Amino acid sequence: MAKVITFANVKGGSGKSTLCINMAAILIRAGYSVALVDADQQKCSQDWIAETKDKLLSKVKIIDQVEVGSAKDFDFDFLMIDTQGSLTKEMAQFLLQSSLIITPCRVSRDDLVGQGWIEVFLKQSGQGELKPPILTVLNGVNKRSSILAHVIEQLKDDGIQVANTCISQRVCFAETNVNKISVIGYNKTATNELVDLTNEALNLLKDEV
Repeated sequence: MAKVITFANVKGGSGKSTLCINMAAILIRAGYSVALVDADQQKCSQDWIAETKDKLLSKVKIIDQVEVGSAKDFDFDFLMIDTQGSLTKEMAQFLLQSSLIITPCRVSRDDLVGQGWIEVFLKQSGQGELKPPILTVLNGVNKRSSILAHVIEQLKDDGIQVANTCISQRVCFAETNVNKISVIGYNKTATNELVDLTNEALNLLKDEV
């Protein structure tokens, strides 16, 4: 039975695909089997995997479609779901099937609002079902910016679970996207951040892993 990690934010450009792809590579390197569903109409993650020459990413299995209620039935350790930036019935089903929801969020009002809609949408879609945890990841940040600490404090005050690991704004993420590879072995600092973030996710799933 797969552990399902869904990447969701209503705001496009928050970094869902980049985190999804690179965390998949980290999990592969750690010895896990990983499959990926690209539910975004643009199919960025699917194309990234399909065109890759990265030895880690080439081991990620692309799943074209997932029937409602069957996401956890795949014979992989992890199923990563990259969603589109809109609230749809498909999105609701993916959220409810998740073991963990990761909401990448840049330090901008639109991203923060998009993150909030995922929280609301999950609550309204659940109908009394057990809700998966949501981990908000501050992505593409300047760690020396005073606004970052303010945003983290505000999110926590609102009862939102924020990852201890923030992902810095780095050119390497754009470069590896263009080259269809992961940042692992390409940029050491970015790799370390993603390892730390993946370990946070695994700790949240430790009762299931």
